[in-house]
Amino acid sequence: MDKITRNLLENFVGENELERLEEFKQFEYFVNYVVVSKLHRSSFELDSLDTGEGGDVAIDGLAVIVNGRLITDVDELDDIVSDSKYLDCDVAFIQSKTSSKFEGSEIGSFIFGVKDFISDQPKLVHNEKMKKLKEIWEAVISKSSYMVHRRPNCKLYYATTGKWIDDQNLRAVVSSGQIEIEDSGLFQETFFEPYGASELQRLYHETRNKLSSTVTFQNRITLPDIDGVKEAFLGILPFQEFLKLIQDSNESMYSIFYDNVRDFQGENEVNAKIKDTLDNGKFDLFCVLNNGVTLVATSLTPAGNKFTLRDYQIVNGCQTSHVLHKSKSIEGMNRVNVPVKVIVTEDEDIKNQITLATNSQTEVKPEQLASLTLFQKKLELYYNSMKGGVDLYYERRSQQYHATPEVKKTQIISIPIQIKTFASAFLNAPHLVSGYYGTIARRFPGKIFESNHKHSPYYASALCYYRLEGLFRNNIIDVRYKKLRFHMIMIARMLSMESVEIPLLNSNKIEKNSEKFIRILNDDIKCTELFSMVVEIFDQSNLDLSKRQFKAESESDLLISKLKLKLEK
Repeated sequence: MDKITRNLLENFVGENELERLEEFKQFEYFVNYVVVSKLHRSSFELDSLDTGEGGDVAIDGLAVIVNGRLITDVDELDDIVSDSKYLDCDVAFIQSKTSSKFEGSEIGSFIFGVKDFISDQPKLVHNEKMKKLKEIWEAVISKSSYMVHRRPNCKLYYATTGKWIDDQNLRAVVSSGQIEIEDSGLFQETFFEPYGASELQRLYHETRNKLSSTVTFQNRITLPDIDGVKEAFLGILPFQEFLKLIQDSNESMYSIFYDNVRDFQGENEVNAKIKDTLDNGKFDLFCVLNNGVTLVATSLTPAGNKFTLRDYQIVNGCQTSHVLHKSKSIEGMNRVNVPVKVIVTEDEDIKNQITLATNSQTEVKPEQLASLTLFQKKLELYYNSMKGGVDLYYERRSQQYHATPEVKKTQIISIPIQIKTFASAFLNAPHLVSGYYGTIARRFPGKIFESNHKHSPYYASALCYYRLEGLFRNNIIDVRYKKLRFHMIMIARMLSMESVEIPLLNSNKIEKNSEKFIRILNDDIKCTELFSMVVEIFDQSNLDLSKRQFKAESESDLLISKLKLKLEK
């Protein structure tokens, strides 16, 4: 391995706290990360991609991406397709070798493993991770009626630390394999990407860059000077130019919707009206019937009519963007012009004001939107105020800390993780946290992110998640319990507070109990003892750890009953 690649690998290992792993495994995680970051620009857990162990059928990483989202559970797939009413899928298979050579036999084994995975009757032995991913893949295929735009794309990535020289023999192996995969009739296209050291270095550096897009913005006017705003424009973008802002090279949607607030909302009447306009071919009218899209960028570089926008978010127009993206295959869409307002500022307060002022075309009432946005901001500030223990960072905007090398990836708590940990710890519902996080939030109306809630329970549940993940990483707790980690968070909270019952989430009592929970978690010895007791309760419950999923309320109730017996002693 050359010095540059090794240095980047060491940086990656440090950021993700993977020092305990052997070098080949670190490299697998590294390759999985840079490849999937190219396909999916939101935060994700590295473990969700890893398949490399016995029974991995020569596949070290596997990602199923549907409508721009990384799918790690069948429930997530069901939720997203139910909301979107369409399914665009890319499935990525990854093989990594620390060797400096591209070996034909190894590439052949990799392609054979892919063919076995997609077959109706696999002949190779699959480990538990592969079985779970196979279940997701089969669920994708079962929803083929939603594939209104295209069939899935199959993407094969083979990485080494050497250099790909386009050897004729290797190309023959690849070409033969691609034809056999395409003969399955499952895929729109099959791609093979060989990555050597220079390609991996480039991809890693790209993960440090913030999102940027270049569009031709010819029909525009410049708005007058505004305090706190570098520059602002109002105009229209042709449909194809607008697509450059909202989708990547795989034609999947970027996660660019401010504060992720819109991801809590499902289909509504507004979406239906927008879609109806397009379905009826009223392309010329779209520009005057729609309120348009407001986009806020940190910087803008003009070159004539070409604008390069960097680190941008859509603060209003999420519904419009999704419907336009969904409708892109309608004949005549090139006649659509999208009203766009571009504002360049680094001022967070101005961004918030713009968000609240421009969001009127929605089922969410303005006061609800203001409350949700304000709570997210205050929760982020609360995280930043918690010193003296573990430094955690609340990611209220997708990739908020993506280009901040001093922040370890393990310290970032995304909104999906926050919802799952809070619902597990303080709503006693770990059995309900599978699926897409917008759907999970809707399962608990009025119980998550309420304006009068104390912030400490949210932080405590996230800290519990972080500490538990660390115990798994360092093999202090057997990883076979990991599939029950959200149940473990629930029991840990109950043990620390010595009660199953939860005080009101706006009360001083919940604040006091959460702070006690936080103190225990910040003490290495007490934290390890706490989770040792959790494991003991799990062992006493005799839950079947060979199960892949634990979604029954009866399983949570069983654990709680064992906990009560312990507390009564």
